[in-house]
Amino acid sequence: MREYPVSELTGNEILAKPVCKENGSVILEIGTALKVSYKESLTSLNIQKIYVEDPFEKYEKVNFYFEPEIFLKFENDLKAILSQHIYRKDSGLRKLESLVKDLVTVFERTEEDRVLDIKNRTSDMYEHTMYITILVMLLGREYGFSRKRMEDAVLGCFLHDLGYRYIDVNYQDYSCRQMNTAELYELKKHTIMGFTALEKEIWIPEISKLMVLSHHERLDGSGYPLKQKNKEKECRMIQICDAFDCAVSGMETSQKTIFQAFDLISNKNKFENRMEKILEKKIGIYPAGTVVKTEEGKKAVVISQTENAQAPVILYTGGMQENHFVTENLNREKAPKIINII
Repeated sequence: MREYPVSELTGNEILAKPVCKENGSVILEIGTALKVSYKESLTSLNIQKIYVEDPFEKYEKVNFYFEPEIFLKFENDLKAILSQHIYRKDSGLRKLESLVKDLVTVFERTEEDRVLDIKNRTSDMYEHTMYITILVMLLGREYGFSRKRMEDAVLGCFLHDLGYRYIDVNYQDYSCRQMNTAELYELKKHTIMGFTALEKEIWIPEISKLMVLSHHERLDGSGYPLKQKNKEKECRMIQICDAFDCAVSGMETSQKTIFQAFDLISNKNKFENRMEKILEKKIGIYPAGTVVKTEEGKKAVVISQTENAQAPVILYTGGMQENHFVTENLNREKAPKIINII
């Protein structure tokens, strides 16, 4: 499955997710064979992107730190603990301690030089929380964090968006620039609300609480809620990782490509440059399944990553209906460069 621009429909693509109106009613079911004539209708409904079956999926090797089922188990356990805290107002948050230890243990067993694929993201809060936690652990490992310091940082990540459960505002695939003054004020309260909810939890380290409060602050003091210029590494880590993943997932902003997300966090005034450079080396600019064009004008699909995050292995398609394909590793001398994402 891959995301596909409606404007690029050529006909015969197979729908991998239902297409719905804003009110949730389904207008095209999974498995529908799409027609070129659908472009105009979908565009008129302000539907710009859809998900179609990926005919090259069997060739793709998605690179990540965890198997999907392991990632999903951690995500579901996290959701269960945080939801119980919100709806029952009890002290069940302390269950996060064992979840933190388990996640750090699993992470410690992963390969350090792996380049990650980040694809098919949604603006689900718990998925977002898991991804920024992994990115912060990645940075923590590069900075040589001790086991205890890593666990404290992971706990801060797990709790960072707790405040969203106390406010009422749409934050999914919806840019802050589209919000009126009241909506923006409500959204920005989530940092304070989350911190306040945790302030009296004496078992939570102060740095973890500070990460919750400051994850929207920026180096130049332009963030919120207090316009602080945090010097703590953990705070700077969650700031850049949250900004990056908000962009690719569509949290608090319109969803962006990996390339666009890196452009966002490359601002040296707002984010620590060394951290951005580390992430740039660790996350594939072109995730597996991305359809690209090379400088030779050839169309290809990314099928796996190499140790160079900007030079993946590609498969030349030569047209979606062909059955014979040629692969090429772009991480070599004189290999063609990718010039565009299709």
